[in-house]
Amino acid sequence: MTKRIAVVGSKGFIGARLVNALRGAGHEVIELDLPHIDISTFSPDDLVFGEVLSKIHTFSEVLEGVDVLFHLAVMNLEHCKKDYRGCIATNILGTASIMEVVRKARIKRVIYTSASSVYGDPVKLPAAESDPTMPLTLYGATKLASEKVIHAYSNNFDLTYGIFRFTNVYGPGQVNGLIPTVIQNLIKGEEISITGTGEQTRDFVYVDDVVTILRRAVDHPMYSFVSNLGSGNNISVNCVVNMCARVLDIEPLIKYAPMQEDRNEFQADLTEFKRLFGEYEFRRFVDGLVDTVVWWESKGAGH
Repeated sequence: MTKRIAVVGSKGFIGARLVNALRGAGHEVIELDLPHIDISTFSPDDLVFGEVLSKIHTFSEVLEGVDVLFHLAVMNLEHCKKDYRGCIATNILGTASIMEVVRKARIKRVIYTSASSVYGDPVKLPAAESDPTMPLTLYGATKLASEKVIHAYSNNFDLTYGIFRFTNVYGPGQVNGLIPTVIQNLIKGEEISITGTGEQTRDFVYVDDVVTILRRAVDHPMYSFVSNLGSGNNISVNCVVNMCARVLDIEPLIKYAPMQEDRNEFQADLTEFKRLFGEYEFRRFVDGLVDTVVWWESKGAGH
């Protein structure tokens, strides 16, 4: 069934792919992106200057008749470390502002991209949605707060939500994060800085798998839920660096630095995910990594 869908954060790494996938499935998509809006003051009466819009509209007009809103807009981890006020304004107040627009526009469904950072250093592995949430970073704290804001709106108004706690999403088109940094530094012949021993683990999930599940969540399940979205596997930072080096056939130059505010290990429990979406075969990390390296080489990284 064709739906009218709004995507906040439509130009980002995941958002751009999601927009293309939704349109490919026949949905009408409204793009709202941070270069055009400040979500910390997002209001039904604000004006939108969007490339996809033929003229200036208010958000109330633009979102009229929207069935589902995807909220992907966020200040990322690295920027949050440098700008705590901006982090809180964008990630918490921004979410509250979006939910107020959702309420006034009578949108019935919100899908929010949270993060596994909400768990902090998990009490056990793999980490499940029912486990304690004690974020170690301000970024993780704002993600958890946003989850609570969305739940509160759902509890008080006629709307449902889907909250996905992303693990480490990677793939072609990503320009920030561990894997892009490692690939670029290898190609440029520059030193790779690793905090701690490098034996800390992460759960990496390929971007196309993430988009596939987000697209499915438009239609099923229609009740509210919170679910991890990762591969269910973990891999060490050292292993990631060495695999990138092998794919590129370049000897890595590694420097180890003191561990910062970070967790030691992470792996997502997919029990709830499978209950919601059934069995799903995630792309093998090495295959996704090869595609990512090829993309960077095609971009002429390091030249």
